[in-house]
Amino acid sequence: MSYAGPSRTRTARTESTTARGTPTGRSTPPRRPTPEPAGDTDWQQVAIFGAGVALGIAVGAGAALLAAPRSGAETRAVLRARAGRLGRSGRRRGRDAWDDLRDEIRGVTRAIKRRKARRAAERDLHREVTLEVE
Repeated sequence: MSYAGPSRTRTARTESTTARGTPTGRSTPPRRPTPEPAGDTDWQQVAIFGAGVALGIAVGAGAALLAAPRSGAETRAVLRARAGRLGRSGRRRGRDAWDDLRDEIRGVTRAIKRRKARRAAERDLHREVTLEVE
């Protein structure tokens, strides 16, 4: 069985009713707090969230240090080697990306030149046709 929260039960009303059976003397419902405008930020909630994130990072880092399978020197050596590999592959990918960008720009430039030439040819053809008609 699941819990769906408190049940809402209606209390018996002590109101008089009209001939149609509708209540006449309604009591006002309890006031609910008005929500904040959509543009406002509750900075206290943001600060609490930030503190929770920082605490989570600190606890996670501490647990990782305690549960590390290697010593500190071995871990640093592995991280240094991995950083070197990532740096080399990143530089390689960066060069490839610049080469790809250069090729793409050249292709777009050629396409624009072809489009301009085609439009100029169409204009010239249109001028010739209009001159022949006159």
